[in-house]
Amino acid sequence: MPGSFPIDVPDSVWTHPDMPAALTAGSVGAIGPLLKLVKQYTGASQSQLANALDTTQGRISKYLNDLIRVERMDMFQRVADGLGMPDEARMVFGLAPRSTPLRPAPVVPSEVISTSSVSVSPLSADLMKPSAGVTDLRQVEILRQELHDALSEGTVAEASLDDWDRLVVRYGRATRDRPANVLLDDLSADLTELKRTIQRYRSASAMRRLTRVAAQMSGLMCLTLCKLDDRPGFRRWTRTARIAANEAGDPVVHSWILAQEAYGHYYSGDMLEAVDVAKHAQELVPTSPCVGAGLAAALEARAHAAMGDREATRTSLARAEEITAQLDGDDLVPSAFGYNEAQLRFHAGSALTHLQNVKAAVAEQERALELCMPGDYTDWAMTRLDRAACLLHSDETTDALEYATETVDSLTQAQRKGIITLRGHEILNSLPKQRQALPAAQGFRELLNLSADTKGIEGK
Repeated sequence: MPGSFPIDVPDSVWTHPDMPAALTAGSVGAIGPLLKLVKQYTGASQSQLANALDTTQGRISKYLNDLIRVERMDMFQRVADGLGMPDEARMVFGLAPRSTPLRPAPVVPSEVISTSSVSVSPLSADLMKPSAGVTDLRQVEILRQELHDALSEGTVAEASLDDWDRLVVRYGRATRDRPANVLLDDLSADLTELKRTIQRYRSASAMRRLTRVAAQMSGLMCLTLCKLDDRPGFRRWTRTARIAANEAGDPVVHSWILAQEAYGHYYSGDMLEAVDVAKHAQELVPTSPCVGAGLAAALEARAHAAMGDREATRTSLARAEEITAQLDGDDLVPSAFGYNEAQLRFHAGSALTHLQNVKAAVAEQERALELCMPGDYTDWAMTRLDRAACLLHSDETTDALEYATETVDSLTQAQRKGIITLRGHEILNSLPKQRQALPAAQGFRELLNLSADTKGIEGK
């Protein structure tokens, strides 16, 4: 549905020479050129566009700069309705005219394509408009969904379940090098498809596997939103992930889900809750060393260190070391579903940095950077920012700020937003007031503030 304040776009804008190209680009999700034309000729602000499209100003900025694209069908409809798009423009944009129902009208029996096991309604003759020569892409997607459902009526093939398992594995690996905002859009699209699959199939064996996939993908959403420092979104998805994990009945998956939740609490500054959830993650698998338990033990150590509890930090780090030493095979791959020495060294260095044990922290950081996989920008940047904090603890303020600036400046804007920018601000705020006025500090702050308008993520 459109936003509360639709934009009054004059007819002359829809007939502008640049409009056909803008609508065509918009039909595949790149709505930046369309919004730029509307802004130019109506004077609408980003805030007004956000109200019209029922989204946020931050996302409008991303659309205008082609940082993200529209993928969900409801958002295409909100763009068209919010801008008061006429029928001719809607057709080029990939939507049915207002006079055409979203779904094809019922067909007569002679129009039904049948086999012994499949019955599919074809699109109406309006699918392709000869006068405009443009396919209604939304109708095509509806047809694909109906055909998919008809072909797979009844039970989920083993191959289809395997596809979902492989998809989860690919997402786990993608968390190491793909910017979180890009991953969020991809996860959202596949979770929409997974929801449809779960709603259609109720066989016990298929549901167990699909629920496990749902739990893992919900956990990946928690991780992604944590990286973006979207705390409300993270909290909502933790509830969903917990429900899915309980339904899946797999303690190893459940432990991993809770470890992701513990990390979110840690980066939100709630150290007591982080410790409680991390302990729960370990208690679920008391005799089974697994990734969730290793992650949780390392996170527990970092939370204890942030609260200054040296003894509890040492105990938790020792437990993380013990668990990690027992992992093998797929549990060690660079992935959200793996845990290896590179990650353990980063986490140990982080805990020791909190305790201001500089010599030991630097040793852990050097090993973490040596083992860090190329492209794993989050762990690389966070380890280097911990090194900058150690330089501050050693009263090497200028070197610390230059090192931190070099680290953040080497990342793209999409990579640095969220917890990396948050960590940068923590380092700045730890400076005495008089040192925050240093040129190096001011330069670092300006760099961090470049990402301020894109911090977090909002609904489309």
